Order: sequence, then structure tokens, then C-alpha cells
Amino acid sequence: MRQDNKKVGAIGEDAAAQLLRKKGYQILERNFRTRWGEIDIIARGKWKGRTLPLTLFVEVKTKTGDQYGEPWEMINMRKWQQVKNMAQVYLTKNGLGEVPCRIDVIGVWLDLDHEVEKIKHWENVTGLDLIGR
Repeated sequence: MRQDNKKVGAIGEDAAAQLLRKKGYQILERNFRTRWGEIDIIARGKWKGRTLPLTLFVEVKTKTGDQYGEPWEMINMRKWQQVKNMAQVYLTKNGLGEVPCRIDVIGVWLDLDHEVEKIKHWENVTGLDLIGR
């Protein structure tokens, strides 16, 4: 990966983590690696007023232009399966077998100076509310 791509990605992930904190989520891990790849952010917070905490597995997509559609459209079915597999590994590793989980995408658009221009959070993009069940 080119150095500029890494820088752009890091800026986007920092902005996404900041957004999640503002929404009341606690960041548990960043850049969690498994043999399938990496989950950008793992967070925990309240879930629709329920008592059990919700664990989020967040894929961050950062763009420096408006070509190629929305950030979530940059993720194919293979990547969704990888994220699901990585989430299962995280849950098992941390003894969280059956907890409410969700896979989200946060899109970050940067201007030419690499400043955050826009940020958007898509929740539950795979329709899997309970990965661990």
C-alpha cells in the first residue's frame, strides 16, 4: 500500500473513532488482525435501550474524491464474509460467544488537504444483529 493511502486511511479511522466516541461508544480495539484480514474498529455501547451492551465491528472507508460511489459500495461480498469471520474470532478470543453485535460502515470524505469534509455512519449494513448466536 502506498504511503499516501496509509495516511488517508489513518485519518479516516481517527475521524471514525472520534465519531463513535461522540455517539457514546467505547473503542475496544483498532486494527484487530486475524488470518482473514483486519477490522478497523471494534467498539461497545448501548443497543436500542436494551441492558446488554452492543459490540460493533466497523469497517472504515476513506475517500479523497466522489468517484466510485458511496464508501460502503467499495466493499464486496467477500469482504463482508471476512469481517464476519474476524468478528467471530474476536468474540471467541474474548469469551463473548453470544452477545448482540452489528457490522457498520463509516465513510469519511477528505478534501484535497486531507481534512475531513464529510463523515457518514451506516449501521447494521449486513442485517446481522446477532453475529455471536
